Amino acid sequence: MQLQKLVNMFGGDLLRRYGQKVHKLTLHGGFSCPNRDGTIGRGGCTFCNVASFADEAQQHHSIAEQLAHQAHLVNRAKRYLAYFQAYTSTFAEVQVLRSMYQQAVSQASIVGLCVGTRPDCVPQAVVDLLCEYKDQGYEVWLELGLQTAHDKTLHRINRGHDFACYQRTTRIARERGLKVCAHLIVGLPGEGQAECL
Repeated sequence: MQLQKLVNMFGGDLLRRYGQKVHKLTLHGGFSCPNRDGTIGRGGCTFCNVASFADEAQQHHSIAEQLAHQAHLVNRAKRYLAYFQAYTSTFAEVQVLRSMYQQAVSQASIVGLCVGTRPDCVPQAVVDLLCEYKDQGYEVWLELGLQTAHDKTLHRINRGHDFACYQRTTRIARERGLKVCAHLIVGLPGEGQAECL
């Protein structure tokens, strides 16, 4: 049986809704992380390796330049989601976030925003801001780094928040009509098959 019959694949869903391929373009907003800068912790999560998902050189370019560069690399679509991925993409003052997000959606090829963040870094003002873009008709995804639903593991990997925090943030976002994506890591040390299912 084909996987598409069992799982609603994100790319296929976007294709059905937009009538064409839509790709995510990763952006570096120059954000930090409260688990790296001392706000809630130092050193970050045990698994964190930003070099694996963000070109540090990108942060020295404007959002428009990053989008143009990423679109050139992908070159298989005409519509894109601007994906603020590196570090914690809500860890800034709302006016800073608004400026960055606005730079992204001002590009004609951008149909929406995907904002990667921690569940403990989504204050009401950020939810309100994301809802402004949703209400303007943009596709808006709040991508929350859950990693695991087990508090013992969250503590062991130095996340700095618990599962209840993720649940609260997800509930608030969904009540406001935001789409939520959970980032999980299957097979974290100390977890077996029972914890992964």
